[in-house]
Amino acid sequence: MADDDGKNGRIEIAALHPTQLTLGMSEVKRRGRQMAGLSKAELKALLKARPVPHVVGPGGRLYMVDHHHLCRALLRIDHDWVCLGARLADWSSLELGAFWRKMEAAQYCWPIDMEGNRRPCVKIPDAVEALTDNPWRTLARGVRGKAYSNEDTPFQEFMWGNYFRSFMTTRLLEADIDLAESLAIKLARLDEAQDLPGYLGKA
Repeated sequence: MADDDGKNGRIEIAALHPTQLTLGMSEVKRRGRQMAGLSKAELKALLKARPVPHVVGPGGRLYMVDHHHLCRALLRIDHDWVCLGARLADWSSLELGAFWRKMEAAQYCWPIDMEGNRRPCVKIPDAVEALTDNPWRTLARGVRGKAYSNEDTPFQEFMWGNYFRSFMTTRLLEADIDLAESLAIKLARLDEAQDLPGYLGKA
């Protein structure tokens, strides 16, 4: 359980509700492999350094605002808890519709599916295990630092992934990820990308 200010306590991953529809399974698998090689002490230190920020929603349910990939990767290696981070807001008194409107206004959720379609927030799964793969998010993560700079902006990789999706096909991603990444780096320098977080400007 968390302490009184909602920080630094252990919490079961099953008690945390997602705030996005998808994630990048390639990154989940990569993180899982890395963490599987850590000692218990090393894993504990890693989790202490990456507490999960959250919002308290209706019924006292806790909604994670970051570290979805970390939580999913931990479950892959049969580890069921994380450290609870900062409580960003307590909207437990709101009804569900008003709660999700608050979450969207604060940019604490990403109700966009793999195809770039906005879905009702109530369609977001209740468990991180139910999140589906988004290869565009994986592509964006793979070119972070080369196509755009890493900013402290919620859902930055999803924004870039959605942008790249408008120029490519999933067939290209599946057939030649290296070519897709090379193309993404070029696309990131176009004027069309200038409003995205981390835009580096023209080459």
